[in-house]
Amino acid sequence: MFRKINETENGRQQTGADASGAEAPLQQSAVCRLTPPGRGAIATFLLCGEGVADVFLLHWYGKKPLDKHPTWGHLLLDDVGVCEESVVCQTDDGTIEIHVHGGEQIASAIESLFERYGATRLTWQEHFASRMSQRVLALRLLPFAPTERTAQILLDQYNGAFDREMALIERLSDSEERQRRRKRLKELALLGQHLVEPFRVVLAGASNAGKSSLLNAILGFRRSLVHALPGTTRDVVSGQTALDGFPVTFFDTAGFRETSDELELRGIDRSLHSLADADLIVWIIDLTVEESQRPVCPPASNVLYCYNKTDLADNDYSGTTASKMVDSERQTATDCASIFVCALTGEGIERLLAEVIRRLVPYPPEQGEAVPIALPHEEEASGCRAKPRP
Repeated sequence: MFRKINETENGRQQTGADASGAEAPLQQSAVCRLTPPGRGAIATFLLCGEGVADVFLLHWYGKKPLDKHPTWGHLLLDDVGVCEESVVCQTDDGTIEIHVHGGEQIASAIESLFERYGATRLTWQEHFASRMSQRVLALRLLPFAPTERTAQILLDQYNGAFDREMALIERLSDSEERQRRRKRLKELALLGQHLVEPFRVVLAGASNAGKSSLLNAILGFRRSLVHALPGTTRDVVSGQTALDGFPVTFFDTAGFRETSDELELRGIDRSLHSLADADLIVWIIDLTVEESQRPVCPPASNVLYCYNKTDLADNDYSGTTASKMVDSERQTATDCASIFVCALTGEGIERLLAEVIRRLVPYPPEQGEAVPIALPHEEEASGCRAKPRP
C-alpha cells in the first residue's frame, strides 16, 4: 500500500548514483509489466537496460544490498515521500525484478516513475520478443498454430530456416543478391504476423448488398442474421476459417447508408473502425442498385470489389472473374479488381476466396523457406504490407 517515508527510515541504500544531472539516464532501458493488467494480488515488473541499478537505488529503501536474493523494502514513487512496499532482486544480467501489491494505481505509478527517467514502457510480449531468437519465438508460437500449414512454417523456422537465411545474407558479397533476399523477407513479413493470429477481412458496403449472406456462404453455416429489412446488421459479426492453409477471420459489418437510427449509426461507426484495422476490405456492391445510388468505398489501398446478386442482374455475369470497368466505386480501370458472385446460390464464391487469399498472401513461402515471424499484435519493425501481384 502507499505510505510516506523519511530519509532515514530502513537505512536507505546509498550508492553515490545521482540521476539529477542526466536528462534521460534510462533512454536505453525499459520497464515491463509481466502480470496481466487489472487489479490483482501482486504486480511484477522488470527494469532492464543500461543504468537501471543506479536509478533504481535512488528510490529504494532497504536494509540489505540489492542482489540476486529477494529483499524487502520500500520503493519511493514520487518527490513527497510516497512509497510502496516491495520485494526486489537483481538478476545476473543486471535486470531488476520488482514485486508489489497489484493495484492499478500502484502499477501505473511505477511505470510512470521510470518513464520519467527515459525508460520505454513495454508489454511483456514486446519485451520477450526483443530477446527471443526466431527459433525460440517459433517454438513459443507452435502450439497455437491454427492450421497445419502455419505449423509447418513455424517448424521450419524452429529448425533454423530464418537463421540460416540471415547468416547467408551476411556472407554474401553480391550486393544485388543480398538486396533480393532482403526484399523476399520483406514480402513475407506480413504473413509472419499471421501464423497464429488470423488475417482480418472485412465485408463492407451498402445496406442490403448481401454482406451477411456472403459471410454465411463463406463459412458454410448461418453465422449472420439475414433479412430483407435494411439495417439488420448493427454490430460487427465475425467468423474464422482457413484459406489455402492460412487462418482468416471474416467480419460482417453494418451497411453504409443515410439513417437517423442511433443504433444503426453506432453500427456504421464500428464498421468504419473495422475498415481501419482490416488486412483486406471486400467491398460488396449490389448489382440490382443503380450505380448513382451506390455508396462509395472509403479511401483504402487494400480493397477487393465484389459484385453480388448476379442472379438478379440484367446482364449474365456467370463465370466472370475480372472486369475492366470504371464506375463510382472504382476510380481507375484495373484488371482483376472485381469478382462477381451470388451469395444465395454460391456462384463465384470459390473465385472470390481464391482472390482473397491471393491478396493476403501474394507470395506464399516454399517449404523450408525463411519467414520472419512475430508475436500476435506486435508491430513489425519494417512496417511492410503484402502487395498484390502485378
